[in-house]
Amino acid sequence: MALGSVIALAGGSLRLAGWINQQDAKVHWNQGRSRTADFIRLSFPAHNADFIVRDGASAENLLLGPARLEWSSMPGARGNSVIAAHRDTHFRVLKDLKKGEIVTLERDGHAFQYRIVSLQIVRSSDNAFYQPTNNTVLTLVTCYPFYYLGPAPKRFIVRAELLDAKS
Repeated sequence: MALGSVIALAGGSLRLAGWINQQDAKVHWNQGRSRTADFIRLSFPAHNADFIVRDGASAENLLLGPARLEWSSMPGARGNSVIAAHRDTHFRVLKDLKKGEIVTLERDGHAFQYRIVSLQIVRSSDNAFYQPTNNTVLTLVTCYPFYYLGPAPKRFIVRAELLDAKS
Protein backbone atom coordinates (compact mmCIF):
# COMPACT_ATOMS: atom_id res chain seq x y z
CA MET A 1 0.00 0.00 0.00
CA ALA A 2 2.82 2.40 0.83
CA LEU A 3 4.50 1.65 -2.51
CA GLY A 4 1.28 2.52 -4.34
CA SER A 5 1.09 5.83 -2.52
CA VAL A 6 4.70 6.64 -3.41
CA ILE A 7 4.09 5.81 -7.08
CA ALA A 8 0.93 7.93 -7.17
CA LEU A 9 2.72 10.85 -5.49
CA ALA A 10 5.67 10.63 -7.88
CA GLY A 11 3.36 10.52 -10.91
CA GLY A 12 1.39 13.50 -9.61
CA SER A 13 4.61 15.44 -9.03
CA LEU A 14 5.75 14.80 -12.60
CA ARG A 15 2.39 15.93 -13.99
CA LEU A 16 2.47 19.08 -11.87
CA ALA A 17 6.04 19.90 -12.94
CA GLY A 18 5.13 19.40 -16.61
CA TRP A 19 1.98 21.51 -16.27
CA ILE A 20 3.84 24.35 -14.51
CA ASN A 21 6.57 24.31 -17.15
CA GLN A 22 4.02 24.43 -19.97
CA GLN A 23 2.23 27.40 -18.36
CA ASP A 24 5.54 29.25 -17.98
CA ALA A 25 6.54 28.44 -21.57
CA LYS A 26 3.17 29.70 -22.86
CA VAL A 27 3.65 33.01 -21.01
CA HIS A 28 7.08 33.38 -22.63
CA TRP A 29 5.60 32.45 -26.02
CA ASN A 30 2.81 35.01 -25.71
CA GLN A 31 5.37 37.68 -24.80
CA GLY A 32 7.33 36.76 -27.94
CA ARG A 33 10.36 35.51 -26.01
CA SER A 34 10.21 31.93 -27.28
CA ARG A 35 9.10 32.36 -30.87
CA THR A 36 12.40 31.12 -32.21
CA ALA A 37 13.49 27.97 -34.00
CA ASP A 38 14.18 26.37 -30.60
CA PHE A 39 10.51 26.48 -29.57
CA ILE A 40 7.45 25.32 -31.46
CA ARG A 41 3.80 25.74 -30.55
CA LEU A 42 1.75 22.61 -31.24
CA SER A 43 -2.05 23.04 -31.29
CA PHE A 44 -4.98 20.66 -31.56
CA PRO A 45 -7.83 23.11 -32.33
CA ALA A 46 -10.62 20.50 -32.21
CA HIS A 47 -9.57 19.60 -28.66
CA ASN A 48 -8.70 23.07 -27.35
CA ALA A 49 -5.20 21.85 -26.48
CA ASP A 50 -1.82 23.39 -27.19
CA PHE A 51 1.74 22.81 -26.05
CA ILE A 52 5.14 24.41 -26.35
CA VAL A 53 7.50 21.90 -27.92
CA ARG A 54 11.17 21.91 -27.03
CA ASP A 55 13.93 20.98 -29.43
CA GLY A 56 15.66 17.73 -28.57
CA ALA A 57 13.87 14.77 -27.02
CA SER A 58 16.09 14.41 -23.96
CA ALA A 59 14.66 12.82 -20.81
CA GLU A 60 14.59 16.27 -19.18
CA ASN A 61 12.77 17.93 -22.09
CA LEU A 62 10.20 15.11 -22.21
CA LEU A 63 9.40 15.68 -18.54
CA LEU A 64 8.63 19.32 -19.38
CA GLY A 65 6.46 18.66 -22.42
CA PRO A 66 6.53 17.47 -26.02
CA ALA A 67 9.91 17.48 -27.74
CA ARG A 68 11.01 17.33 -31.38
CA LEU A 69 13.54 14.63 -32.15
CA GLU A 70 16.56 16.73 -33.11
CA TRP A 71 17.48 14.67 -36.19
CA SER A 72 13.99 15.06 -37.66
CA SER A 73 12.89 17.89 -39.97
CA MET A 74 11.70 21.22 -38.63
CA PRO A 75 7.93 21.76 -38.96
CA GLY A 76 7.07 23.09 -42.40
CA ALA A 77 10.34 21.85 -43.92
CA ARG A 78 10.43 18.96 -46.35
CA GLY A 79 10.78 15.65 -44.56
CA ASN A 80 9.48 14.00 -41.41
CA SER A 81 9.11 16.18 -38.31
CA VAL A 82 8.84 13.84 -35.32
CA ILE A 83 7.49 15.04 -31.96
CA ALA A 84 7.23 12.80 -28.91
CA ALA A 85 5.68 13.20 -25.46
CA HIS A 86 4.59 11.07 -22.54
CA ARG A 87 1.16 9.43 -22.79
CA ASP A 88 0.29 10.06 -19.17
CA THR A 89 0.95 13.80 -19.32
CA HIS A 90 1.01 15.95 -22.43
CA PHE A 91 0.11 13.50 -25.19
CA ARG A 92 -2.93 11.92 -23.51
CA VAL A 93 -4.89 14.08 -26.00
CA LEU A 94 -3.68 11.85 -28.85
CA LYS A 95 -6.19 9.16 -27.83
CA ASP A 96 -9.03 11.54 -28.82
CA LEU A 97 -7.70 12.57 -32.25
CA LYS A 98 -9.49 11.56 -35.42
CA LYS A 99 -8.41 11.16 -39.01
CA GLY A 100 -9.02 14.39 -40.95
CA GLU A 101 -8.52 16.74 -37.98
CA ILE A 102 -6.14 19.67 -38.21
CA VAL A 103 -2.93 20.05 -36.22
CA THR A 104 -1.12 23.41 -36.25
CA LEU A 105 2.54 24.08 -35.59
CA GLU A 106 4.01 27.57 -35.24
CA ARG A 107 7.67 28.56 -35.25
CA ASP A 108 9.68 31.61 -36.25
CA GLY A 109 6.49 33.57 -37.01
CA HIS A 110 5.12 30.97 -39.42
CA ALA A 111 2.11 28.67 -38.93
CA PHE A 112 1.91 25.26 -40.56
CA GLN A 113 -1.35 23.34 -40.80
CA TYR A 114 -1.34 19.58 -41.07
CA ARG A 115 -4.24 17.18 -41.63
CA ILE A 116 -4.18 13.85 -39.80
CA VAL A 117 -4.04 11.03 -42.33
CA SER A 118 -3.48 8.02 -40.07
CA LEU A 119 -3.59 6.80 -36.49
CA GLN A 120 -1.74 3.56 -35.81
CA ILE A 121 -0.59 1.35 -32.97
CA VAL A 122 2.78 -0.31 -33.56
CA ARG A 123 5.31 -2.36 -31.61
CA SER A 124 7.81 -0.28 -29.64
CA SER A 125 10.59 -1.71 -31.84
CA ASP A 126 8.90 -0.57 -35.09
CA ASN A 127 10.80 2.47 -36.33
CA ALA A 128 9.22 2.81 -39.79
CA PHE A 129 7.39 6.03 -38.86
CA TYR A 130 10.62 7.71 -37.73
CA GLN A 131 12.30 7.40 -41.12
CA PRO A 132 12.95 10.44 -43.36
CA THR A 133 10.33 11.15 -46.03
CA ASN A 134 10.25 13.05 -49.30
CA ASN A 135 6.94 14.66 -48.34
CA THR A 136 6.40 17.25 -45.62
CA VAL A 137 4.86 15.21 -42.81
CA LEU A 138 4.38 15.39 -39.08
CA THR A 139 4.69 12.32 -36.87
CA LEU A 140 3.45 12.45 -33.28
CA VAL A 141 4.42 9.53 -31.06
CA THR A 142 3.60 8.40 -27.53
CA CYS A 143 3.55 5.16 -25.60
CA TYR A 144 0.53 2.85 -25.77
CA PRO A 145 -1.76 1.72 -24.17
CA PHE A 146 -2.68 5.10 -22.74
CA TYR A 147 -3.73 3.67 -19.38
CA TYR A 148 -0.84 1.33 -18.65
CA LEU A 149 1.49 1.14 -15.67
CA GLY A 150 5.18 0.78 -16.43
CA PRO A 151 7.04 0.75 -19.74
CA ALA A 152 4.40 0.41 -22.44
CA PRO A 153 4.90 -2.32 -25.05
CA LYS A 154 3.55 -0.34 -28.01
CA ARG A 155 3.54 3.11 -29.57
CA PHE A 156 0.61 5.25 -30.73
CA ILE A 157 1.53 7.05 -33.96
CA VAL A 158 -0.29 10.02 -35.51
CA ARG A 159 0.78 10.87 -39.05
CA ALA A 160 -0.27 14.18 -40.64
CA GLU A 161 0.50 15.85 -43.98
CA LEU A 162 1.19 19.53 -44.54
CA LEU A 163 -1.77 21.48 -45.89
CA ASP A 164 -0.81 25.10 -45.72
CA ALA A 165 1.80 27.49 -44.39
CA LYS A 166 0.87 30.99 -43.18
CA SER A 167 3.06 33.89 -42.14
